Amino acid sequence: MTASTGTGTAAETSSGQGLRANAISTRDLVFFVVAAAAPLTVLAGFLPMVFLLSGNIAPVGYLIAGITYALFAVGFTAMSRHVQDAGAFYAYIRLGLGEIIGSGAALVAYVGYTLGQIGFCAAAGLFASNALDTFLGLHVPWGVSAVVLGITVGVLSYCKVDIGARVLAVLLLAEVGILFVLAVAIIATGTPEGYSLTSFNPTHWHMSALGPLLVLTFIVYIGFEQTAIYSEEAKDARRTVPRATYIAVGLLTVVYAFMSWIILMGIGPTRLASDVSSDPTNVIFNVNRDFVGSLSTDVMQILVVTSFFAGVLALQNAGTRYLYTMAREGLVLQKFTRTSPTSGSPTTAAIAQAAISVIAIAVFALLRFDPYTQVVIWTNTPTLLAVLLLQIGTSVAAVLFFRKHVTGESLWHRWIAPGLSALLLSGVLVLVTVRLDLLTGLGIAGNTLICIPLILAFIFGAARGRHVRRLRRSGEPS
Repeated sequence: MTASTGTGTAAETSSGQGLRANAISTRDLVFFVVAAAAPLTVLAGFLPMVFLLSGNIAPVGYLIAGITYALFAVGFTAMSRHVQDAGAFYAYIRLGLGEIIGSGAALVAYVGYTLGQIGFCAAAGLFASNALDTFLGLHVPWGVSAVVLGITVGVLSYCKVDIGARVLAVLLLAEVGILFVLAVAIIATGTPEGYSLTSFNPTHWHMSALGPLLVLTFIVYIGFEQTAIYSEEAKDARRTVPRATYIAVGLLTVVYAFMSWIILMGIGPTRLASDVSSDPTNVIFNVNRDFVGSLSTDVMQILVVTSFFAGVLALQNAGTRYLYTMAREGLVLQKFTRTSPTSGSPTTAAIAQAAISVIAIAVFALLRFDPYTQVVIWTNTPTLLAVLLLQIGTSVAAVLFFRKHVTGESLWHRWIAPGLSALLLSGVLVLVTVRLDLLTGLGIAGNTLICIPLILAFIFGAARGRHVRRLRRSGEPS
């Protein structure tokens, strides 16, 4: 059986149009979600911190996170076979946990992805300005670069969804390509201390390092769950979404675990601590320069900018579709349901989403906030918490949904995998919450303050969902 979400796939809106059906293939979906995770950015920006806090066991953290998310994907994709809705998390949680909690989750998802987009855009602007200064001698404020990138992303989001997919495909292939070149160069040249798999030996894992390791490795998988957001636009979504989800998780796990290990081998386990602590911001660039050369390293620095850009575009698309879905369900203004008759893209939502991001960036820049140590930290930390909460909610909702409906799914898909993933992700959420200072550098008051948008989003969403449910039952328009 297939559960209806109340609107149907490619549902019609007030404009008489819905999202463009059969527009996205499995390949396109993989490009969307892997681009959102921004693998080159992760290895250039997050891996040095992982090395500093966890040392030689860094690769195993990505492996543990990948296995956990593969487990989560079992229940997640089982739900996607029975529910096709651009609201994804919202639709799943609503069907399993009820309309009020689901509506709260919708707003949390929207705010989380929007904050992530703002943070990624700020970082992209910073790296773009640095690249312009380094290669062209142009001194452009990071805020100006970020605003230009934000507007460009808005234009691409306004166009046909497959146009954005093509742009992401080019950028992502360039990212993965240069990482592949680095890996081959290290293997062909040989490493200073040979090859070792001690990172994966449990006897070398220390609990003091494992906690920070998991906090920093789980955050970099954000984005793979976006496959379901495009279910109304995907070709044969019942097969495409699950296939793309598993491919994305597998690809990210291989890239993160293997590349962190090969970079570790390239540096040398005994030299890791001294090399990383002396120049943490240039770890991957220094390794690439040693094994591949300066020209390739210059290209890699440019590709970090495009990696951030790809992440911004993926998050823009995700936020746009959540805004569209919430409008369709009556949670926000119905004008956001308008779609283009030619492209099928949610145009009004796309414009609004880009405007929110650009205005926020402009305000942060005018107030002279640091784009990396302040804007990125203040926005992306709530994004991590939001996605973890939504993933836990989705796992619980999957168990409850399949308990109520006879679907033909196996016990593994209905109960065991979703239940285990809920427990594991809850443990990760506790770790992240306890070590939030590791990500933000803030105290309890500061960490509470940056999480307030999520709390307010859930309260507003739940209240609005309750109101919409009352209107629906009374037959009044929402």
